[in-house]
Amino acid sequence: MRRISRAVPALALSLALAAAASGCVSVDGENARVAPLDEREAAGVLADFDARNNEVYAKRDAALNSAIETGSVGAIDQASLRVMEFNDPERKREIPAFTHDNPTYWIPRTVGWPKWFAVHNTPSYANARPMLLVFTKDGPDAPWRASWGPTLRAGASFPEPYRDKDGHVEQLPPDAPGLAALPRDTAAALTGYLTDGRSSAELFAPGPHTSEARKLREEPVQNGYVRQFVDTPAAQYEPLAIRTADGGALVLFAVTHSMKLTVQPPNTLGQVEPTQRAFLAAEPKRSVTEHKLAAYAAVVPRAGAGQVQVVAIMTGVVGAEGE
Repeated sequence: MRRISRAVPALALSLALAAAASGCVSVDGENARVAPLDEREAAGVLADFDARNNEVYAKRDAALNSAIETGSVGAIDQASLRVMEFNDPERKREIPAFTHDNPTYWIPRTVGWPKWFAVHNTPSYANARPMLLVFTKDGPDAPWRASWGPTLRAGASFPEPYRDKDGHVEQLPPDAPGLAALPRDTAAALTGYLTDGRSSAELFAPGPHTSEARKLREEPVQNGYVRQFVDTPAAQYEPLAIRTADGGALVLFAVTHSMKLTVQPPNTLGQVEPTQRAFLAAEPKRSVTEHKLAAYAAVVPRAGAGQVQVVAIMTGVVGAEGE
């Protein structure tokens, strides 16, 4: 697969990386509707991110990670680094370096800040599925940082984005009309359905993150344990809606899934998961509550044109408590 770093001459790449790292790409976008960068500059941002991201995991460097990531990606990966450090303090486990290959750039024209662009790509590690990596820039002097990164589930695909005559994609507002669901309401619709099985049940197509996830919540008692779920929109991560070629939208949104596992006597809780132990002050005896952050990508069709399909996800444990 073609690597970004080999597709750009050395001098041009050095200049692009310097601009990307410093956040000095010139954008007069406070009041005018402009693209924040071109594809050559976006390739530089991606190449710089790949190099620094591999350094993060080689050194377990949480500070560097916060410099290149934000939003749901940053929260999930910060927690992942904490888990890795807790479970492998001697750093015997090596994380193979990888790049985001075969990129297709989705660059919008927007007014004001933040600016963003997305990269449809396939990571270079074995058995990788395509993903959408979104970069965000909070102001003229701010750096580009990765903010969303959902990976396609098996058998799913991202829709083609709408592009104007110059090839730019279009961001939709949170209250965009004419869709099966408002982008700003998608997270609440999903959590409502997962909570009671009735709210917005007809809105979502069956799948692992909808009907199958709901089924787990309908079976609270299993093998001597009681499972309690709380699903809430992660409102601190503002959803991103991108217009698709068929008039619908691809909506990126985040949800927190919390599950409390309580043991029923005479059973014992046993050893908790390694991903949970990193967040616990002591070994729990009666129950453990796990908090997962999930960043979804959902295809939202035009109103009356079908059901919402959740096609991609990035998820990770971000906290836990025990009793």
